[in-house]
Amino acid sequence: MTQTGTSSPGLRRTLSQMDYELLKHTPDLTNIPPLQRFGFAKKRINDIFEKFKVFLEEMDTFIGASFIKDTNDLHGEHLDTQNMLRQIESIVQIIDRDHMKVAFFGRTSNGKSTVINSMLRDQILPSGIGHTTNCFLSITGVDVQEPYLLRPDSPDKKNAQTIKRLSNSLSKECLDPNAIVRLYWPKTKCALIRDEVVLVDSPGIDMSPDVDGWIDTHCQDADVFVLVANSESTLMHSEKSFFKRVNAKLSQPNIFILNNRWDCSAGEDTATRDEVRSQHQERTIEFIVDELGLMTRKETSERIFFISAKEALKIRMGQASDLAQGWEERHKEFEDFELKFENCLSASAINTKFHSHALRGRDIANSLNESLMKVEELSFNYRKKCEEERKRKEQQLDFVLKESEAIKHHFKKKIESVGSHVEDLVSDALREEILRLSNTVDSFSYPFQKDFINKYKSELENHLEEHLGRNLMDRCHNRISKVYEEIKNEMCGRIQQLMEVQQTAAIGPSQPAIEMQSSFEPIYQIDCQSLFMGFQSQLNFQFSFGPTAMARRFLGPRYSLLLQTLGESSSPQPTSGSNPPVQAAPTRVTRSPAPSVARQSTAGDDNLLLVLATQLLPAFNTKTAITATAIIGGVYNLVGWRVIAATGAVYVGLYGYERLKYTERAMERRFKQQFCDYASIKLHDIVTYTGNCCSTQVQRDLSSTLSRLLTSINGGVNVLKTQIATLSAEISRCKDVYDSATSKRIQNDHCRDELEHFLRLFSIT
Repeated sequence: MTQTGTSSPGLRRTLSQMDYELLKHTPDLTNIPPLQRFGFAKKRINDIFEKFKVFLEEMDTFIGASFIKDTNDLHGEHLDTQNMLRQIESIVQIIDRDHMKVAFFGRTSNGKSTVINSMLRDQILPSGIGHTTNCFLSITGVDVQEPYLLRPDSPDKKNAQTIKRLSNSLSKECLDPNAIVRLYWPKTKCALIRDEVVLVDSPGIDMSPDVDGWIDTHCQDADVFVLVANSESTLMHSEKSFFKRVNAKLSQPNIFILNNRWDCSAGEDTATRDEVRSQHQERTIEFIVDELGLMTRKETSERIFFISAKEALKIRMGQASDLAQGWEERHKEFEDFELKFENCLSASAINTKFHSHALRGRDIANSLNESLMKVEELSFNYRKKCEEERKRKEQQLDFVLKESEAIKHHFKKKIESVGSHVEDLVSDALREEILRLSNTVDSFSYPFQKDFINKYKSELENHLEEHLGRNLMDRCHNRISKVYEEIKNEMCGRIQQLMEVQQTAAIGPSQPAIEMQSSFEPIYQIDCQSLFMGFQSQLNFQFSFGPTAMARRFLGPRYSLLLQTLGESSSPQPTSGSNPPVQAAPTRVTRSPAPSVARQSTAGDDNLLLVLATQLLPAFNTKTAITATAIIGGVYNLVGWRVIAATGAVYVGLYGYERLKYTERAMERRFKQQFCDYASIKLHDIVTYTGNCCSTQVQRDLSSTLSRLLTSINGGVNVLKTQIATLSAEISRCKDVYDSATSKRIQNDHCRDELEHFLRLFSIT
């Protein structure tokens, strides 16, 4: 973008071509009649100012809308533009009313009205001997068929014939000398008033002392003054006094001097006539040049004419039958006056009516040019400022996005690491609790009744659940909380630093400090009721030296293989005294129930014997059965029946002793032992699962905290994006303002060039 202080070559070429285009479409003024030049000039300058007015209206809207942020520099330009617009509107109205005005003055009965009638080529104004015109009369051409007049005291149109009564001093209806009667004459009846010429007739200057009032009221806007003098005498004191006052009130008035009634010299010889003419002319030149200082002697001599208005009127009305000798020369001089009068009137009117307007318009154009250059400069500077600010904020946005992404990636890895640590910690703690499970079960105290075994089991599960949860919390809570708080504090610290960077960069309103949430407490409680719902106890009496107990004692793990070999396909059904399986609805941590430990419990001796009998008797016909029978017989022969009987008695005694000792307390110990064995297996199954659950809780909470913290960063990111979008819109607007200002400067220069061309075309200085 270039600096706004100079015009580009393209702009200079455009401006240099404007004058050529204007001249090409401008007609030669020498081919236009003098009085029509005023109308041409009026239309020309009116068109210029109408375009200027439209341009200024656009300028008013443009500057009003071209507000540059953080500056009020254009407020004055906006007010100036509105003031200029009002001035142009006023000029347009004045130009529309402007016309060429001629004021005729002279002493009473010098023939002022007759001169006007001669120029209009008709007997329009009343004239005659004596004091005929008693007030001011103006004649204006209008586009009507019938003439009319307006009195100063009424807006109603009156018949034009009443002018003789209103303006004649001998009439009873005559008006005040300072009043003016406006006569509107059809343009089709008179060529002189077709081209916006207004003629003003006046009472004799020797009839009223209020000459200054006349000048102020009726002559301020006159373009030409015509002094109608009586050639039978030189300039009188009243005539000189009047024009001295005119010269004092108006700057460089245009004056023509008509020595009327020169036909009175027709009876004189040529020498006398020339001598009188020279005398009149010399005295007039002395007055105009020496006393008033209006023109040079040469210019003044060209403004003095010797005529006979009455003869000219008769000639133009076709009544030239009895004219005095030399009338042709006098009429020719009258025509010469009219030609010079028309040229002077047109040039003077153009100069007096349009000169100041054209100069004022040119000054307004120059002022507008300065305002537009200021708009260009302000928009250029503000656009540059916005571009720098946008670049800075884009860098900030890029930094914030990259930093937040790095924080997110870093802490995701840390959260995974913490999750693994928590899982190992909880799993190890639960394994240690499983090793101490028998102590935990033994510590349970509750009245044991075989008939209410389900209630006992439920209370035992509650006791175990509470104990495990409390012990896990005691073992893990502090360590987990420490790790949790460390990583959360680190997250908050990193995010807080990033938010402070945002606030320092002034990307938005100050954001509150991050509020720390309450400490995290993972849930360690294990749902024992759901976990142990598949437990089945075997509380029937079992003899220590029964076949089953002996088989388990001596065979150990091979006992199960023996049962499989013997075809055991299902667990022994509990006897009528056994308790049904205890089940509980799952509520929290649950797993699929494992095979019942009760299936591995020792079956009763009768059951085992029944199995052996069922499975072995069919095999007695085999060699193995024969061998076993032989061995039993050998033992019998060896020890005798007494030993066998004694052994049987001891065996029965032991059985009875154990049976008597199998009380509810022993039954409770057996129940706890079976429950402990079953619970150990089930708890081992959920060690990994429990650790994973606690790990998931920690990871979920930390991830939620990270997400919430990143959301607070996203607020600043959104503010940055909004500000960048706003700056981009401002940059685009500034570019449009700059381009519009440049375009309008070209339009403004065109208007100024048209005014300059107008001044040169009509030689207005």
